[in-house]
Parts: sequence; structure tokens; C-alpha cells
Amino acid sequence: MVERSDFVTQEEEQQMQDQQVIEAVERAVERHEIFGDLLTSIEKEYLLDRGIVRSVAPGVKLCQQHQRDDRVFILVVGEVEASAGEDTGKTHIASIRQGELFGEIAALFGMPRICDITVTRPSVILDVPSHVLRTIVEARAELRNAVMRRFRERITETALRAVPLFRYLPEDLMQKLVSHASLVGAPAGSIIVEESEQGDAFYVVIYGSLRVSHDVNGRHLNLASLHAGDYFGEWSLMTGSPRNATVSALLQSELVRVEKDAFLEVMDDNSEVRDHVDMVAQNRHDQLVSREALCTESRANQNLDEIKNIIREQS
Repeated sequence: MVERSDFVTQEEEQQMQDQQVIEAVERAVERHEIFGDLLTSIEKEYLLDRGIVRSVAPGVKLCQQHQRDDRVFILVVGEVEASAGEDTGKTHIASIRQGELFGEIAALFGMPRICDITVTRPSVILDVPSHVLRTIVEARAELRNAVMRRFRERITETALRAVPLFRYLPEDLMQKLVSHASLVGAPAGSIIVEESEQGDAFYVVIYGSLRVSHDVNGRHLNLASLHAGDYFGEWSLMTGSPRNATVSALLQSELVRVEKDAFLEVMDDNSEVRDHVDMVAQNRHDQLVSREALCTESRANQNLDEIKNIIREQS
């Protein structure tokens, strides 16, 4: 006769599986570079109790670039990939592994997603409401400062990595850019750089919409629109010439600002990137000159027509 203790009921088996999931989530939080060291046991319990554990299949997109979504995730088991750009020109940014947190930038800074997050292996995630993370982070200055410092570094590097130009930049050069970069908010209508001023920084658009314009005989000639992943300011830095266009915000925008000296050092240390930037800068300059010539010619023709009309009227 077999004792009942030799059997495991379906309910007990489910409890064992649930406990394994809980322990895996706890290990993931413990391994997190900030939360593992700084969260108290009560704060960890608060985080875990209010999160939802779920499995996700490969191919599922957890975050979509440019969308506003304030969910925060902790990867318990598996792997997901961060990438940016359109499907035909995706830029791989990073592989996110067990114990890492993602989605926190949109949740803490109120920004659109700056990259896609796609599941690449069968995974288990802890889905945490953004207000839960904010409640924990904002309760203690020490934790808030550590989180903000780490996440500002991450958003800066993510934005730079999203630029195809920097796709293969060695890690040491990327860190040089990150360490000499800052985040800049630009309200709608504000001017980021102004024509004729001396350039002192290179900019990458995180999100928003910007207008590039050039003054021709007192008239503003619109040259281009800039959006997430676009960059500007390189011509003035690389040639030493004053800014040849004004860049202003059409909508509320966020940018990465890289200091001039760090940008030029990285260009000097990587000839491939420097040549590409130089080519783009020269093309932009040539287009500006061509547009200016056309605008001047059009204005001259208009003046000639006005003169002919005046003479005709006086005859």
C-alpha cells in the first residue's frame, strides 16, 4: 500500500511551480545592479506583490519605438533585444538578459519609447505598473539619485546607438561620447542652435520634431525636418565655421547634446565614422547652397517683374 505522502496533488504541484517562479523573480531583482543593493526587503516585497508574472513567446514586441507606454519590465528568464529604426534598416542596440529592467525610461521621464524591445527567446517577465516603480524610487533620495543617474546614462547611450552612424563605434569611444553628453529638453517654438553662432556641440534627436531653416535676404528658407534618430551640428564643429542654419523645435522635443571636444576626439579616433560624418555634412552644405541660389534667383526674377510692372504703369 502506497502512503498518500508519496503523491503530489495537482494543487501542490501548482504551488511548487508558483514558488519556483517567485524565487526566479526574487533572484532577478537581487541581481539588478541598483535594486539588488539599494532596495530594502519591504520595497522588494512591494515591487513583487504588485507586478504580474507572465510568459512571452519569441517575436513578441513588448515595447514599440515612439509609442507612449508606461509599463516597466524585469526580465526573469530568457532574452529580449533592443533595436531602433525601420524594419528595413534596424539598428541592434543591445541584448537584455536575465535580471535586467527595461521600459523604465518612458515610465520615469514621461517620454515615448526610444527603441523597440522584442523577445528573442522564450521568456518570463515581471510586468510592473509605472506608479509602483515611481512610488519606490521617489520615496528615498539615495535610490532616486542612483536610478536617475543610471537611467540618464542608459537613455543617452541608447539614443546614440540608435544612430546608424555610431552602430559599430567601439565601446571606449561610445563611453567617451556618453560621459560628455547631457539631455536637453526643447519646448515647442524654442531655438536649439542659431544661424551664424559658433558651434559648441553635436545633437541627436531622441524624440520630437525640429525644423531646420536658413535666412536668405531676411526670408526664412525651410530646409528640412528632423525626427528621432536624426542628428545635426556636425558642420560647424568639423569645419570651425559658424552655424549655417537655425534649428528650432516644432513640438516638445528631447535631445542628446555632446560637447564639441569629445565629439571631435571621437572623430579623430575613428576615421570611418569621421569620413561618413564629413560626407553627410558636405552634402547638407551643398544642398543649402543650391537652395539658397534658387531662392536668390527666384527673388531676383520677382524684383525684375516688379520693376517691369512699375515702368508699364508709368508709361
